[in-house]
Amino acid sequence: MRRRPPTSTTRRASALRAAVGLAAALGLATATAATAAPAQAATSRPLAASSFAPYTDMSNSQEGLLDTAITQHGVRTFTAGFVIGSGCNQIWGDTLPVGNDSYTDPLISRAKSEGASVIVSSGGAAGLPLAWTCTDQSKITAGYQKIVDSYGATGLDFDIEGAAVADSASIARNMAAVKSLKSANPGLTVSVTLPVLPSGLTADGVAILSAAKSAGVRLDVVNIMTMDYYQGSQDMGQAAISAAQATLAQMQSVDSGYTYANLGITPMIGVNDDGSTFTLQNAATVKSWAQGKGVGRLSFWSVNRDQSCGAALAAGVSPNASSTCSGVSQGKLAFTDAFGG
Repeated sequence: MRRRPPTSTTRRASALRAAVGLAAALGLATATAATAAPAQAATSRPLAASSFAPYTDMSNSQEGLLDTAITQHGVRTFTAGFVIGSGCNQIWGDTLPVGNDSYTDPLISRAKSEGASVIVSSGGAAGLPLAWTCTDQSKITAGYQKIVDSYGATGLDFDIEGAAVADSASIARNMAAVKSLKSANPGLTVSVTLPVLPSGLTADGVAILSAAKSAGVRLDVVNIMTMDYYQGSQDMGQAAISAAQATLAQMQSVDSGYTYANLGITPMIGVNDDGSTFTLQNAATVKSWAQGKGVGRLSFWSVNRDQSCGAALAAGVSPNASSTCSGVSQGKLAFTDAFGG
């Protein structure tokens, strides 16, 4: 859809929502149970600034929170979503092209001028990365390179959800492009963001890791969406830790070289679509555990939601999984502080 004015409160909803629950309901993926996580050194260490990279929805009425998070709350890396494929072209979640978006481009430029690095995420629940909408391998690679060149992106993230997780031909095209991009751009990090259950990745998620190995790619980060399990009430902090442990075991079953440094954890802060709640205490628990294990990336969906719903409620917006607030009692950017420290 076409972008509404920045003051709108009815923008596109969170693009990371409900992927696992919907996939399970539609029979698109089968959960893969994992055994105990492999032993890892538990030496505590602070997370590097580049290891905390919260998502920001660049088609949302609350992008101004990103500026505050950078200038007042110490965010040094953020994940900008979402670029989606449109045939063999790419657009920012609506109709505006990569590298020529009069709304998103200045936001990213400002963030960089304030000292932040950007990871650009393609896909999401509401769209697909270029390799899923285009079959021309050279255009796919060139399209992803355009993201790097246009924004000076330090990383590319591929958020693969729904039926896209099982599209093996598109996944193979994506991994072939990733191999070329990493060769052409030394230092570029590449992550895949995947649905997960407390028991680990789905079988299709594991197949994506195998596709990367077949293409000669070791992913820098396998980022799991620890949200919307649709399994009833549970401690969302402990569920995230269980999912992380199980996922690492699955990663190492594909490539023994993977460690916790190649793992990312991304909860949905506050109220999730399935009615569960990820609290500030959950954030503290997950951060402490991640520090002890040397987890490579912590993130959350999203900076745009990292505030209470008072103003949103006054405007008639429900706090349940709102795209503009968390649905829990909190100070502005409290989750940013809890994860980023």
